[in-house]
Amino acid sequence: MELYEALIKAFDECGKDIIKTNVVVNVLSDFHAFGNKATRRIMQTFIQLGFGESIYDIMYDDAPDKLLKLQVFEKELVNQGFQENQVSYVMNSLLYALGWISIPPEPIDTNSNFDWSSQSVDLQVGDCDFKMIFVRGGSFDMGGTPEQGLFAAFDEKPSREVILDDYYIGETVVTQQLWKNVMNDNPSHFVGDNRPVERVSWDECGAFLNILSARLNLHFRFPTEAEWEYAARGGICMMGNKFAGADDNSIKDYVWFKENSEGCTHDVKTRLPNELGLYDMSGNVSEWCSDWYFNSYANSGTKGNPKGPSVGNARVYRGGSWNDKAIACRTSKRSFMNPTYRNKQVGLRLVMSNNK
Repeated sequence: MELYEALIKAFDECGKDIIKTNVVVNVLSDFHAFGNKATRRIMQTFIQLGFGESIYDIMYDDAPDKLLKLQVFEKELVNQGFQENQVSYVMNSLLYALGWISIPPEPIDTNSNFDWSSQSVDLQVGDCDFKMIFVRGGSFDMGGTPEQGLFAAFDEKPSREVILDDYYIGETVVTQQLWKNVMNDNPSHFVGDNRPVERVSWDECGAFLNILSARLNLHFRFPTEAEWEYAARGGICMMGNKFAGADDNSIKDYVWFKENSEGCTHDVKTRLPNELGLYDMSGNVSEWCSDWYFNSYANSGTKGNPKGPSVGNARVYRGGSWNDKAIACRTSKRSFMNPTYRNKQVGLRLVMSNNK
């Protein structure tokens, strides 16, 4: 089914006003219109940027003015890191479904080798391939936002506005295969090349990042707490979910946690990804961050690229794990531990700045 066909069916069932809300993405997923991840991301970004509402503001404009304003929408989506041809296909599908143009867009060649995904970097160390996903910077409310409900702890409050620059983050947590290729050992309790590395202290992870950076002549580092939470929530595509990509009803499809893990970690990429295409941001293993722990956002200082306190006794880790209940896998949930300690529930995820 082509995207415009799915849109027409969605409009027939729910009315055209669904384009004003996030409902459109969920409705379209029921029509299996999102075999291509970029299509879903473009629609989510379109809505996140407020273009759904803007469509209705220009509905009664003259045709030339209307099309000029739509070109502005297209340009902004391309600026967000999406391929121009894919953006054009999505926009023309929407316009055809709305009845604003009379000819449907040409189908995308699914056999093409062209990469329609948003920006990413494929890297290799030894026999291990891994991917870094581009995260477009932006602003968001960090901490105990309304969807976190009554479970938001005191150290998640008050929620605060944070502004971040662009960066890259690992598509998955660091696997045991990657760790072994860099460090020549495997400290993990649950052994398997495609499982997350765990039982690694913050200090040991720091050594791993330094060696990997030297091997590839790139600058790898821990995510800051703010970067981690922004990516977990979906970046500019965030849908306001309690967990990474999921709500209470869909959590088992996205998250390995106490209720479905059977008491162990699992291979990465065996649950669904979040809005940015990131796997296991909630569950499987928790992930070290660069920040020293502090117990309130009330006096958290700068809102631009915050890095936390300069000193402390414990480092933050995020995301929840295979051994945690659902409430500990929320995107705003904070945990902390002595940086020299190991735990079979804690691993790490790579970050690098986009200009490195």
